[in-house]
Amino acid sequence: MSYQEHIDRYLVPHLGEAVLEELTPARVQRAFEGIAGHITPRGQRVAAATVQRVRATLRAALNTAVREWLLGSNPANGLRLAGGQSARPMVWTEQAVADWRNSGVRPAVAVWTVEQTRAFLDHVSGDRLYALFHLVVMTGLRRGEVVGLRWEDVDLERGTVRVVRQLQAHRGAGLVEVAPKSAASRRTLMVDHTTVGVLRRHRWRQQQEAQEHGRVWDRGGYVFTAVGGGVLAPERLSRLFRKLNTASGLPPVRLHDLRHGAATLALAAGVDLKVVQAMLGHASIVLTADTYASVLPQVAREAAERTASLVLRDAGRVRRQVWGRAGRRGSVLVPPGSHHGPTTGTARLSHAQMRL
Repeated sequence: MSYQEHIDRYLVPHLGEAVLEELTPARVQRAFEGIAGHITPRGQRVAAATVQRVRATLRAALNTAVREWLLGSNPANGLRLAGGQSARPMVWTEQAVADWRNSGVRPAVAVWTVEQTRAFLDHVSGDRLYALFHLVVMTGLRRGEVVGLRWEDVDLERGTVRVVRQLQAHRGAGLVEVAPKSAASRRTLMVDHTTVGVLRRHRWRQQQEAQEHGRVWDRGGYVFTAVGGGVLAPERLSRLFRKLNTASGLPPVRLHDLRHGAATLALAAGVDLKVVQAMLGHASIVLTADTYASVLPQVAREAAERTASLVLRDAGRVRRQVWGRAGRRGSVLVPPGSHHGPTTGTARLSHAQMRL
C-alpha cells in the first residue's frame, strides 16, 4: 500500500478535519484507535502491521512540520499501538484448503503451491493480460511496478526488465507515475527464456490490437494496458485478478500474494536468499528472511534430507576409521550403537571392537 493510500484511506477520514495545531497526542491516539477498528472490503479488521505503516506515514509528515517550525513536537511519537509484525505467507496445502472450505476463514497472506500456480497460469493462458500474470509470478513485481512498465524498460534480446517507476492513483490527479518504493526497488531483473517468449508474443498481439483500434489507441508505450491502449489502473487490475481467481476454482490469494509466491517458489527452486532479496527489491535481507522464514513444505523437507545426506553419507566407512583410530590410541571417540545411519557393504567388527 502506498503513502497516498495511507492518507486517502485512513488518515483523511480520521484526521482530515483537524487543524495542524489541534493534533495533540490524545487526538492522534483516538484517531488510530478508529483506524485499528476499520473493516476492510474483505470484512476483516485492518492488520496491525498496516496500522504501524500508517503511523509511520503520519509521523514522517509531522516530522517535516516540526522541522519547518509549524509544530513544537511530533504528536505521533508517543502512540500506543498493538504489535505490528507482518503476517508471514501461508502456503495453500491440502489441509489448509480443506480447513478453508470447511470454515470459510482464510489466512491474511497466502500463496499457492507450484501445482496451484501452474493451474492458475493454465486457466488465464487465453487472457489478453496473461503475460502480466506470468511476469508477476516469475519475478514478484509489485502491482504498481508491473502496470508502470514501458517497452523501453524491457530488453528482449538480453532478457532484462528494468524497474524505474510505478503507477499510483492519487486523489484529484488520477493515475500518476512515481518513483519506485525505495532505492532498492529501482532494479534490473533477469528473466528466463520462456518469459522472454511470452513477452514477445504479448508485444505482437498488442501491435495487432493497436492496428485494429487505429488512431484510438493510446500510444503511451506501456507494456500492459487496458483495452484500447489506455493506462491500466492498479485497482482495476486487482479486481480482474480477483475475478479470474474465483473463476479458476483455486483457493483465494491477493494479487500482491503473487509477489510472495514468486519469492517462495524461487526459494523452493534453490535460489539464494540474497538473490531473492534483489529480485523483490527489499532494502534489507533481514526483511526477506523474516517474511519467508516459513516457505513451501517441501523446501523444509528437502533441506532436512540434504542435511541428513551430508552427515550420514559413507557413515559405515567413517565409523570404521574412527574405531580404528580409537583402538590405536586407546580411547573411544564414539560410543557403540550411538549412530544408526546407512552403512555400505557388510558390517564387520574392527580390531578395537573385537578387543571390547
